[in-house]
Amino acid sequence: FKSGTYNITSNDDGIRGKNSVIIFDGKFTIKASGDGIKSTNEEDASLGTVAIDGGSFTINSVNDAIQAQTNLSINGGTFNITTTGNTNSVSAKGIKGVNSVVITGGTIDITTTDDGIHSDGDISISGGVLTINSKDDGIHADGMMTIDGGTFNITGSEGIEATYVKINDGVITISASDDGINAGNKSNKYSVTIEINGGSLTITMGQGDTDGIDSNGNLYINGGTINITAQSPFDYDGEAKYTGGTIIVNGETTNAITNQMMGGGNMGGGQQGGGQRPGRW
Repeated sequence: FKSGTYNITSNDDGIRGKNSVIIFDGKFTIKASGDGIKSTNEEDASLGTVAIDGGSFTINSVNDAIQAQTNLSINGGTFNITTTGNTNSVSAKGIKGVNSVVITGGTIDITTTDDGIHSDGDISISGGVLTINSKDDGIHADGMMTIDGGTFNITGSEGIEATYVKINDGVITISASDDGINAGNKSNKYSVTIEINGGSLTITMGQGDTDGIDSNGNLYINGGTINITAQSPFDYDGEAKYTGGTIIVNGETTNAITNQMMGGGNMGGGQQGGGQRPGRW
């Protein structure tokens, strides 16, 4: 697609290409009982792609709004995405690339019953303005999640989740009812790690057994500004090291990465220079 205005109502998918869907511009209004925009070729890793470089999109779908069977890239455009599917029976993600998702720009507004942005592989975001309201994860990668820039306003059960979360830059605001940022063992390609090197992070957690930043492996803070409002700001299973940046917990500046224990107590286990987490009680 290079231009045009498209009003699509479908009992299945709105736009489907086997090898690829490529959009440079246009105005798209899609209401679909299946996926909004998708590619389907899973036999060739170089095909099954979706690439969007511009345009205006209003997508209301039961299943995934935009789904690439392999790689998905967004370099610009304006997106208003809503998915409504029952996640017990369907995938109802906002933006999904099975192998990878790469976003370098665009204004993206997502409201979903499933993950806002999802990949079974890696996700890389270096620009854009993203507003995500999800009943599951705001952004989920089974592999590596890399953020090099952009503005994020995420509301969800978990804000950002991957095996390896690496944040180098960006303005990130998260309101979550489970974990704000979580690293868990979902891929053998990476060690379970959260690494924060820069950017501005504001994380506000709901009440109960919730963690602002939760790593099932290691946690490294090397820079940036992290402002957490939570009963449990940090939880980690491996080592924690603080080498730079600003940490604010419940309004107080600190250089300690405390560690959450079962029952709501905190134990300091990550002062500057690192520390090893005690076992859960």
